[in-house]
Amino acid sequence: MIRRLEESSGNLLGWEVTGNVTEEEVQTLSEEFKAAIAEHGKVRVLVRMRRLPRMELGAWVEDFKLTPYAKDVERYAIVSDSNLFEWTSKIAEAFIGGEVRRFEDSRYEEAWRWVRS
Repeated sequence: MIRRLEESSGNLLGWEVTGNVTEEEVQTLSEEFKAAIAEHGKVRVLVRMRRLPRMELGAWVEDFKLTPYAKDVERYAIVSDSNLFEWTSKIAEAFIGGEVRRFEDSRYEEAWRWVRS
C-alpha cells in the first residue's frame, strides 16, 4: 500500500510504502509526482518503508516509467531501519539528480527537516 504523508505540500512529496503495492497505487503516485514537477520544476521526496514492499509486476513497470524524471529530484530521503536500503540509497544516487540520504525510522522528523532545507 502507498499512502501520501500529511507533511507533503507543494514540491515536498512524501509517501509511506507498506505491504503489497499495486499498479494502480504506483500510477497515482506517478501522477502526483509528475504534477509537482510540472508545477515546481524540481521536487524533494521522502519515502518511508519499514521493510521492502511486495510489488506487483505492473507496479514495477509503472515505477520504472518514472526514471526519466529522477533528474528533477533535488533531495531524496529514504526512511527505513532495513539495512537493505543502505545500499539501495547508494544505487539511487546514480539515477537521482540531487542528494540521496537514508535515515533510520527513529530519525523520521530529522529526515523531513533535511528534505525541506
